[in-house]
Amino acid sequence: MFTRLESLRGLAAIMVVLYHSPFFIEQPSPALISNSYLFVDLFFVLSGFVMAYAYGDKIRGGMGFGQYLALRLGRLYPLHFFTLMLWVPYILIKQYLYESGFGGTSQLDENNLFTFISNLFLVHGLGINDTLSWNQPSWSISTEFFAYIVFFATAITLDRGQKLWVPLGLSVVLYGIIFLAIQPDQLKITYDHGFIRCLAAFYLGVFVYRLRAVGTLDRLPSGRLSVVEVFAMAAIIVTVSASDSGYPVIIMAILSFALAVFVFATRGGGMISRVLDAELVRKIGVWSFSIYMTHRLIQFGVSNVFEFVLDIDPSSPIGWPSLPLNLAMLIVIIGFSRYTYEWVEKPGRDWVKNRVQGRSLQRTTT
Repeated sequence: MFTRLESLRGLAAIMVVLYHSPFFIEQPSPALISNSYLFVDLFFVLSGFVMAYAYGDKIRGGMGFGQYLALRLGRLYPLHFFTLMLWVPYILIKQYLYESGFGGTSQLDENNLFTFISNLFLVHGLGINDTLSWNQPSWSISTEFFAYIVFFATAITLDRGQKLWVPLGLSVVLYGIIFLAIQPDQLKITYDHGFIRCLAAFYLGVFVYRLRAVGTLDRLPSGRLSVVEVFAMAAIIVTVSASDSGYPVIIMAILSFALAVFVFATRGGGMISRVLDAELVRKIGVWSFSIYMTHRLIQFGVSNVFEFVLDIDPSSPIGWPSLPLNLAMLIVIIGFSRYTYEWVEKPGRDWVKNRVQGRSLQRTTT
């Protein structure tokens, strides 16, 4: 169910990859690309929607916190640990080459024992570090894991009645804190206040899921649904592209994410849904977590080859050759992510799930 939302997450992952790409035509990059850091917030909205769907009733029905936490760790931690371990030899080799006079910069200011331990225990997105470190995109995995804990706590206390206003109110308050007290002009908060950013979008996703109980687009004819889908995607493109104008447009971009989640959660489908249902797009959606977690290591490796082997500055605009280079790098990242999904992410998730279910069944029969 909601497979199109998974495809939507895959497209968002691609946009984050392009945002981090070392290859660009000109400086500054096209507005949609240079502001694509915001697609991380689409991940958070999707996560809140999916958690409300998959766990809301289970938690209120008596699911234990230990079982819940194990299942969520099983979803995130195997791939997080694997990618963190991949970064260790990379950082050590880079540091050795730096100390040997081959150029570059010291790696230990950001990637040291303290930040490694904070990454290992998934707390590096909670403001305890002074910078991004190791597998930098994983700051959002840290914040999401603790958002799961907050979700469980609110589900058995403040939000037991599953009222529509509770997640909306939480989201509004959290965004108010961000834009009035933390960062008034943009949303590039990560290791420092990223947890608040995550919670704000997460509860917006919970609200969108609850909104389906009030009304959906399931009965809308395909032609009209196509119009709504095109509008939702256009709203994302326009608002993300213009989001450097300040927080009013950023809020519109976040709301466009919420609209897209609401629209593409319908059972029917228009022409954009048909694209999201395409086999390749579906697979990219399935691999999206792996794409997100592995892409920076591949990009750093490619950048080093260009800088130290080919003597080409990867931070300078290279014009139209950036298009085939980005396409080639995307293919490599997606291909690598397919195998990290099949060999690390899925087996790790399934192993934990089977263990948890086995213990639950054992308690039931004894």
